[in-house]
Amino acid sequence: MTKIRLYSEPFSKTGNIAAEGFKRLLGRPTLGLMQTLVREAIQNILDASQAESGPSISIRLRTLDAEQKRILRERVFAERPDSSASDAINLSLAKSTLRVLEFSDFGTEGLSGPTSADAAHEGQESLNFINFLRNVGSVHGSSNSGGTYGYGKSSLYSISSCATIIVDSQTQHEGNDTRRFMACHLGVEFDAGEGRNRRRFTGRHWWGATEGLDYIEPLVNEDARNIAAALGMAERDKKQKGTSILILDPSFSDDEWSLAGSHIIEAVLWNFWPRMVETTPANRRLRVSVEVDGLPLDVPDPEYFPPLDLFSSALNKIRQESEDVKSIWCERPKKLLGHLVTQRGMRADRVGVALLDNSIVPKQANHIALMRPFGLVVKYLEGSALPDPRFEWAGVFVCSDDSEVEQAFSTAEPPAHDDWIPENLPKGNRKTYVNVALRNLRDIARPSTSITSNLTTAAGEKTGSLAATATKLGVFLGEVSSKGPGKKKREFSGGSAKELQRVTQPRFEGLTLNAQGNPIARFAAELHNDGKDSGLHLIAEPYLVADGGPINSADLPESYVLRIEKITLGELLSSEYCSSLHVAEKEGSLVIYTSTLPNAAVGLKLHLKPGGPV
Repeated sequence: MTKIRLYSEPFSKTGNIAAEGFKRLLGRPTLGLMQTLVREAIQNILDASQAESGPSISIRLRTLDAEQKRILRERVFAERPDSSASDAINLSLAKSTLRVLEFSDFGTEGLSGPTSADAAHEGQESLNFINFLRNVGSVHGSSNSGGTYGYGKSSLYSISSCATIIVDSQTQHEGNDTRRFMACHLGVEFDAGEGRNRRRFTGRHWWGATEGLDYIEPLVNEDARNIAAALGMAERDKKQKGTSILILDPSFSDDEWSLAGSHIIEAVLWNFWPRMVETTPANRRLRVSVEVDGLPLDVPDPEYFPPLDLFSSALNKIRQESEDVKSIWCERPKKLLGHLVTQRGMRADRVGVALLDNSIVPKQANHIALMRPFGLVVKYLEGSALPDPRFEWAGVFVCSDDSEVEQAFSTAEPPAHDDWIPENLPKGNRKTYVNVALRNLRDIARPSTSITSNLTTAAGEKTGSLAATATKLGVFLGEVSSKGPGKKKREFSGGSAKELQRVTQPRFEGLTLNAQGNPIARFAAELHNDGKDSGLHLIAEPYLVADGGPINSADLPESYVLRIEKITLGELLSSEYCSSLHVAEKEGSLVIYTSTLPNAAVGLKLHLKPGGPV
């Protein structure tokens, strides 16, 4: 068994970056530390993705048991820095309750490549190991990656009370499978040694193998596997390439610990939903699980997590090159900068982690998600909220994948990749591209004129005013799609019943007239069906909305009860005034029409009932 030794980095005669300088490399992110941590950790995982099915990530918050704490104290950190400035490690290891936050990825290439930073590189092998554990601020080799590798990793240390992480990686080097284990700590500069041997140290420390070396190497293969297993890190065999990063003693209070998993989930969803939606290609789709002290937490699909349902719909239209896509151009020089879609609808009730106090998820969406083709949300550009709080809108802008344009937006990002700052670019075409795009998007999100008409009053007007009603609603809710209902049946490759039989959140599309000349509301939704239940029925339940929530129909007089006018699914049509539709094995685009009332807003709930008649 290889003994784990400490290596403290001395300053070279030509200088090094000090640990304190390393910590400041993120600059001043516009996001909170938890969001920044989640963004940077997952972004680097996506950049290293290799699997045909896309990467999967396990995020675990756990409390170490007595044996795991002993392993840390007596084996991993048996040798500790002399500097009193690194006493934080001693304080953490002495805690009776010691917690860790662990990010584990599967389906990536792991921390591959040479382990020595001065090794010659012919471009034949990635430099993931040295870029993550040795160097600072190396640029990704991929032209379609999230950004600069290494700056953001300082957030991993920042959330640790003792600025310490432990890394375990299954990877390949020179064609051979290899396991690597190393621990790292960021302290402060200090002096050590006696007489002529006294020298200055950077404050960066590593734990690994030093036998016969004047520097540090990772533990490898069986030694690495055994120590990782002893610490309870994610199990993996040689074929399950990827990396586990264990953040020691995250700086959460007991109250924060109980909610940390939920805050991680909302950070994952809010920043990475473009890589999690159903329309993302399999080799790019991200799968995330979150666990707190052995208890799995639910990570909802973005399509079922308002307002991400609206953002997801907008992104899908861009991917499908829908007629609703708006191109954003620069006129001088002439250049396509990207594509925008805005999606508007009734404000759906928030669910799950969006109900947390101080949630990052807005109560009423009025934002454009800005992103590069990579699929990470750079930021949300806030626009003007709709005057009626029962409605909301969401937009998505994806910059062009033209190399010059994409590089312009990439370079405009700060180290935390959480903004587009034209001032980061020198004068020239690229700066113009970013400026023009942001100006156009701001003009769209925050128009100089706003509609202040009473929406519910407009909705209650009769036939003669339907054009005015539709005009007013159109400003808020957009136009009804001209595409007909129905779509090709999808092929399924397994999954839970929830995934194989479901109906999306209904979205309000506008008003039309029924045969009697009364305004009726039109809603649309998507039905996904594995075709295994010939008795499957769709149930539609309209309701009145007040103060942002539904009104119980039992509390209303009969004249205020809403009814379903009709439901269509392709060629299927429900009976008149019937609130159910026998869908059997079919799937596709649903259109539901419901009655309306004067001076009232209408909502709609959809659910599936298996087997038999309703």
